[in-house]
Amino acid sequence: MTETAGEAQPLGRVLIIDDDHMVGRMLASHIRASGYEAKLTDDADEFIALAKEWQPTHVFVDLVMGTTDGLAVLGRLAEAGIEAAVVIQSGMGGRVLDAARQVAQANGLPYAGVLNKPFTRSDVAAVLAKAVVTPRKAEPTQDALHEWDAARFEEELRSAASSGSLTVVYQPKVTCHEQRLVGFEALARWEHPDVGLISPVLFVPRAESAGLVHVITDAVARAALAWFAGRAESTRERLSINVSASELATTDLHGRLHRVCAEFGVANERVVLEVTETSAMGDANVSLEVLTRLRLDGFHLSIDDFGTGYSSMTQLASMPFTEVKVDRSFVQNLGKSLPAEVMVRSMLQLSRGLGLECTAEGVESSLALEVLSRLGCDFAQGYHIGRPMRAEDLEAWLAAR
Repeated sequence: MTETAGEAQPLGRVLIIDDDHMVGRMLASHIRASGYEAKLTDDADEFIALAKEWQPTHVFVDLVMGTTDGLAVLGRLAEAGIEAAVVIQSGMGGRVLDAARQVAQANGLPYAGVLNKPFTRSDVAAVLAKAVVTPRKAEPTQDALHEWDAARFEEELRSAASSGSLTVVYQPKVTCHEQRLVGFEALARWEHPDVGLISPVLFVPRAESAGLVHVITDAVARAALAWFAGRAESTRERLSINVSASELATTDLHGRLHRVCAEFGVANERVVLEVTETSAMGDANVSLEVLTRLRLDGFHLSIDDFGTGYSSMTQLASMPFTEVKVDRSFVQNLGKSLPAEVMVRSMLQLSRGLGLECTAEGVESSLALEVLSRLGCDFAQGYHIGRPMRAEDLEAWLAAR
């Protein structure tokens, strides 16, 4: 069964799947009253077909339906590459809805909220007002990168490092309680003159597998420390640099970093090396030696993406880390999910018990920052505080503060 209606110059198009016809028609009516077009169906195949053909701005998916599994519908939306904002509707409890949200996000869907049943017209309007999701952009550079063979990739990467098209952006880091600036994370970007901006998600893994990630590490360290040297003279801020898994299998990492710090006059103690949780255990014995030598040289060590790997406790107990970074997957739901708060509180207690500083990444709302402050987290970074910025944009951001 399909029902359709529209208005002139609608605010958007909303596609609904719900097997309760009365509830579905009521929802469609409330959506139209909010200035949107609406289409309703109770059939999953028709729903997916409409999602492809009609290209809605929003989709409302009922979780519990007699003949159709709402979670399966979410999976099919992801397979079809639908970029509409996904609103989950259900009368189930909060933990079930939170699990459904995680399923949607794990499938790469633009999750945009929950509509609890029973609902009112104002509830529907409120969900639509909040459910604004930027569509995912295609990766035009991915095909070009795949076309390069190993020799071409190495040539391009080394050329980028020497020419300056392998650039650095900086994301600010502040205290949770007072939002006082304490440092920056340096992040690699590749601005290819012909291909365009290449995401680190694409070029870093390939560099790792080709044994070329040291080219990125050295280029980022030189550019970032050259910029940071001017601030290091008058502040106590720290600069964070990411270290790849394969770098921990080489014993010359500490020497290279020590030399570039000395070249720019930045004390090792002002530099934080961020190591992903899973990478530190690639070869535990070699990693332990490399990390210990770095710590003896004065560098601070941060375990990144904490909570997402299998070996968290082992690494914290055996390796000389000075900081824990709580992964964004836990932070993004603070204030909205009790399990998320329980997990973050546990991580903070563990970190404090081991004498480690704790940074929350992916802070995208004032609510999350308030919860982190209440829980006693030391530092935070994320879009709510500041996006990754070029040096010149960062200077303007600093001046505005």
